[in-house]
Amino acid sequence: MKNISEMRKDFIKKDFIVDKLMKSNGLYCLVARPKVGKSLLALQLANSIATGNSFLGFKTNPCPVLYISTEMNSMQLVDRIDKMGLNFNDDNFLFLEQNPSERKLNLMDLQLDFQTFANEYKGRFLIIDMFSGIDLNNGYDLNNYQDMGQIVIPKFRELCKKYNFTILLVHHLNKNNTSLGSTAIDGSVDGKITLKQDDNIKNKIFLNYESRDYEGLDLVLKRNENLLFELSDIDSEDLNYNILAFLNYAIKQKEFSFSASDITSKLNLQITPSAFGKLLKNNLNNLEKEGLYIEQKRTAKERIYYAKYEEPTNEN
Repeated sequence: MKNISEMRKDFIKKDFIVDKLMKSNGLYCLVARPKVGKSLLALQLANSIATGNSFLGFKTNPCPVLYISTEMNSMQLVDRIDKMGLNFNDDNFLFLEQNPSERKLNLMDLQLDFQTFANEYKGRFLIIDMFSGIDLNNGYDLNNYQDMGQIVIPKFRELCKKYNFTILLVHHLNKNNTSLGSTAIDGSVDGKITLKQDDNIKNKIFLNYESRDYEGLDLVLKRNENLLFELSDIDSEDLNYNILAFLNYAIKQKEFSFSASDITSKLNLQITPSAFGKLLKNNLNNLEKEGLYIEQKRTAKERIYYAKYEEPTNEN
């Protein structure tokens, strides 16, 4: 046992890789459907960390970056870097690609590369793009909870601890807009960045961030002509994709009752029930403008909402 004075004596404040987003020695996941821009955002993040520039307005702690790709070769990567106008140099960015003759890249075969990156380059940030293209010595089942939670994710944790790395795993969303494979992936990482493209506007991207260490985040992004993500000048609360998904559902249902946990599960929303409840409260006026009226009542166990949709008129 320890008293509070002993705990304070042992406490060491953790530094960050990206302020309010990624801590040192953390394990994170970036997920999206194909063609939304996962690799582009990962490269932009890598450039910000390598050069010490801000990332979407968040301060970074500069350090060399190692980018491992199981899909792109070096020629494809250089083409993207040039199109995006990124500022990597020989000291702050290194690249490892999968051998075309191999079905997957074996993580255990890269220990010497990790050691060189950590010791000679003083590198601290590692991007693995894509997570599903990585193999361990005994293989694993992406859909198996035990494999992911007790074998695979702990292996990445070991890398973080052994080499002082922060790791970002780039991964796919499935058709239900949840992380491909076992739910152990989401539950085992320190933070998850989800990108989702607007159904109607191709260049509008919603970014949702959830973390066990930092406050959650919802941003609306757009890509400029250099394929770089920028903050949109449109209010993110008005366009939050979780709210839009809920509104579309309500328009079809017309009138219904629900709890925050029920609706987040039913619609596969990328947000926790408590966070959705707060988001809903902040958007009641916006929803009324769209014809959706919501009343709420607290029961002994949870908050129950009653929703009714009426086609909005010009006066609204």
